[in-house]
Amino acid sequence: MNNGKKKILIVGSGAVSSALGTKLKQTSEVEEIFVAPSNGIESEEYTNVDLREDDLTGLLKFVLDNEIDLTIPVGEKSLKADIVSFFQDNGQNIFGPCAEACRIALNKSYGKKFLYKIHAQTSKFGVFDKVQLAEDWLRTANFPVLIRTKENNSHGDRLVCPTISLASEFLDNLFSKSETEILIEEFTFGHNFTVYFVTDGYSAVPVTAVSNYKFTTDGDGGFYTNGTGCFAPDYKVSEVVFSRLENVVKNVLTSLERKNSPYLGFLGVDCTLVDEDKFVVNEFKPFLQDYDAATVLNSVEDDLVRIFYACIEGLFADEYNEVKTNGFASVSAVVSSRQYNKVIKGLDMIDDIGNVDFIGCKKNLSGEYFTAKGECFVLTRTATTISRAKEYLYDDLNRIKFDGIKYRSDICK
Repeated sequence: MNNGKKKILIVGSGAVSSALGTKLKQTSEVEEIFVAPSNGIESEEYTNVDLREDDLTGLLKFVLDNEIDLTIPVGEKSLKADIVSFFQDNGQNIFGPCAEACRIALNKSYGKKFLYKIHAQTSKFGVFDKVQLAEDWLRTANFPVLIRTKENNSHGDRLVCPTISLASEFLDNLFSKSETEILIEEFTFGHNFTVYFVTDGYSAVPVTAVSNYKFTTDGDGGFYTNGTGCFAPDYKVSEVVFSRLENVVKNVLTSLERKNSPYLGFLGVDCTLVDEDKFVVNEFKPFLQDYDAATVLNSVEDDLVRIFYACIEGLFADEYNEVKTNGFASVSAVVSSRQYNKVIKGLDMIDDIGNVDFIGCKKNLSGEYFTAKGECFVLTRTATTISRAKEYLYDDLNRIKFDGIKYRSDICK
């Protein structure tokens, strides 16, 4: 890494790119940050670029024309399109996994089979391309079960089913939509968490553990989603669990290296704690997620740009045996709307708008924010303790008003 100021392109939309852009702009080495595609919300930290995240040729041209020093893909579309290999072949610095490496995270069926192959503790599962075979498997399953498509499409692509009748009905619905591959697994009860690692493909260092909230309503009711809120650090994740997860990740990297597809980037390992030091691995995450990106990034004290360059240049194992954290705690909540195009009031009353990472909102020329139907933004607060961060978070949430507002009120309860 040279001593000049860096121009950075983040590829992907939503709260992840917003949180990452805000974090990297605090780094002294960074001159300018661009985010593609635009999410429609202007920011003082970065400039929006109107390019699709899977338009690899257009993105490369932008990088060359604007002398971008580092590209960071955070969106699943760009990773699936293999932007990493394409940019590497064209001599560009890019921090992320190639498509073949991150297949374990992007394809949930493949990832589950991969966990089984490396002997990681995971729930009983089956992958099916015919409804009759799936229904035969259900007859001997322990309920509830989680049924989902092989890729993340929407909240409607997964459902926790407590009965065989509901499971059969959901299966029929998925196969009627021409889904060709369905993953069914026995749902594991317990404390859900994710540990994020930074890796150069050969060695990995944990960043932090995040406690996850995935159901839409308080008390883990409603629909099962990718995430509706979180807090970090997760005090329930012991050093024993961290150590065992480091062994899991080591096996992951060794297996991928043998396939000539080393995994470079952030890797999240999503787990359920079933006893004090016992857990099952549910799936992998290809980068930080909308609901937890700010929470994770707010805990990092080390210079992320230097870490990313160390991974790209093959110096990571020599220079980093840990990622330094600052000891602060963060709590996040996803704020959703049941209705389209409702005026959001109260955002101007929040102390720092940088605590808000937008997902599906719009902003007019008068500075008013309007809802989308579904996830609108993630609100994050950071403090010296989790209880204080939670207090700040819900104070802010109580200031925000719009018709159809929805968020979990029991995070950290």
